[in-house]
Amino acid sequence: MVEAFKSAEELAPFGDEDVVLLTAKSQQTIRCLGQLKNAGASRSLPMFCCQNSIWNEPTASRVFDNVYGVAVSLPATFLKAGEVTTPLSDIMGHLEIGCYPSGTDRVAAEVVRCLGESDFDAHLNETVMKAKAAKCLQNLMNPFDAITDTKGSDDFIGHVREEAEQIWKAAGIEWEPVEEYAKRSRAKRPSNTSGPEKKSSTWQSLARGTGNVEAGQINGDLVTLGKFLGMEAPYNECLWRVSTDMAMKNEKPGKYSRSDLERMIAGRRWPTLAPG
Repeated sequence: MVEAFKSAEELAPFGDEDVVLLTAKSQQTIRCLGQLKNAGASRSLPMFCCQNSIWNEPTASRVFDNVYGVAVSLPATFLKAGEVTTPLSDIMGHLEIGCYPSGTDRVAAEVVRCLGESDFDAHLNETVMKAKAAKCLQNLMNPFDAITDTKGSDDFIGHVREEAEQIWKAAGIEWEPVEEYAKRSRAKRPSNTSGPEKKSSTWQSLARGTGNVEAGQINGDLVTLGKFLGMEAPYNECLWRVSTDMAMKNEKPGKYSRSDLERMIAGRRWPTLAPG
């Protein structure tokens, strides 16, 4: 049994053999890091970012010296408090772990071993941030199914990913082909999974009425980086701003159609309220 606490401060004091698996949504990363520092965590405390987005690791590295990236592929449904379901049976999910920005070490290997004993398909990856970037390219479309309650078409997906790849290339960010990561992460999944577990975590956040979504740390951070480089990303900006606006207004999935989004993108007109 794992003991539960309401805040990171309650985890103190920290021992020399402790590590932290940061599994909160990316929009909660800064709050979690602050709580850990307030609890007296030293800069040497190993911090494993088990989250979507490629920006949690550089954020954590401002506060902690030993940061690790974790690429997570875990199909699950969380719609009721205290209840998480998954279509997987033999494994709990696929995890790839490595040092940030690259490499592996003894601590990463020990965490992989422990997770493997807990029925995770866990592996070391010396270039884990490239894997996380590939996963991020997949996650860029999460707001679409939340906004429209439908799957995105190939051409819409193409526009969204093309914006990301152009901006990342200009910024010197590297990624591995999405197909290669997808093949590894799905290797041990059953081929017949279907139903609610297919809905993205962003869809689930809107359905639960959490008041916030992860789009700001995935699509939104991409848009912000593009602005620094003088590059636009209207498809990603639309997905970010619309999904965030819906979350803040506690609106459920399916408010807009793809045609609605296309019109917003063409006219560069979308909700302006999109914090974080």
